[in-house]
Amino acid sequence: MINTKMIISVCKREKLELFQKNVELLIKERMKKKSHGNIQDWHEAINLLPKKNQLPANLKTSVINIPKLKLNHQEKVSTNKCLLNLIPWRKGPFDIDGIFIDSEWKSNVKWDRIKKILGSLEGKTILDVGCANGYYSLRMRGEGARLVIGIDPIPLNIFQFKAITHFMLPEPVYILPLRLSELRQDIQAFDVVFSMGVLYHQRSPFDHLRQLKNTLKMGGQLILETLILTKKHSYSKTPNDRYARMRNIWFIPTITELKIWLEKSGFHDISVLDINRTSTEEQRSTKWMPFESLKEGLNPNNPKKTIEGWPSPTRIIIMCKTSRS
Repeated sequence: MINTKMIISVCKREKLELFQKNVELLIKERMKKKSHGNIQDWHEAINLLPKKNQLPANLKTSVINIPKLKLNHQEKVSTNKCLLNLIPWRKGPFDIDGIFIDSEWKSNVKWDRIKKILGSLEGKTILDVGCANGYYSLRMRGEGARLVIGIDPIPLNIFQFKAITHFMLPEPVYILPLRLSELRQDIQAFDVVFSMGVLYHQRSPFDHLRQLKNTLKMGGQLILETLILTKKHSYSKTPNDRYARMRNIWFIPTITELKIWLEKSGFHDISVLDINRTSTEEQRSTKWMPFESLKEGLNPNNPKKTIEGWPSPTRIIIMCKTSRS
């Protein structure tokens, strides 16, 4: 499923000393059948995919697509079945020879917000932390990144990436089932690091931010996307139970507090690129993610509040740099 030796070889070639010594064992254990009850089903789903000549994918378009595959009827049936067996698809959209994966998130909308103010990724080495199924990692490659390493500990995301790239000519984009804390400390190897939708899941936001800083070259760039509270004074809050029905939400800061966290973690030149209240047009249930989504997490009588009484999800995109000395 994952050619760890090949990825390690690529990292050595790029002089990226990313991994702890036990990384191969760690990846092997995380992808074993016993690590998740559905892994056997996901393996079988991947085996349904027809063998075809790999073709170039369109990575610059809103819908990542692989045209001209010319799947026959039976191949389309098998491919569609495989992809549906890998639900829920949280990130996307994708199109495989006319099979449209309408994911929960219209991830292209967020990417468009980032791209118009990001600047060039041409020739950059990038770490995508919490990369999910690789939609954003592939879009980064589409913008000219030389190498993208994505990490995400959820095995399903690895299978979805495997399914999408099954038909694609190989790209220098690699997704690994790892957490940021499982990489080597103080790597200082990447030009750009993305952390999107990850910070509020951390028990210690300072640890996460310092780990992000330690992956960057001196003067490297962090793109951080996270939930905020739209208050002017400085504080952060921890939901008692859930936030918009999401579990494992620890700290939601104000903009002022978030900037303090970044400064204390060694970042400077902190710029707010975008603030956006998440809409039920951008995040919603679909055939490919048929479970509860944002709509069910909002107060039906006042959609500016969550079902628990919090302000509805508002997300910020921040760009900042590491110190040069």
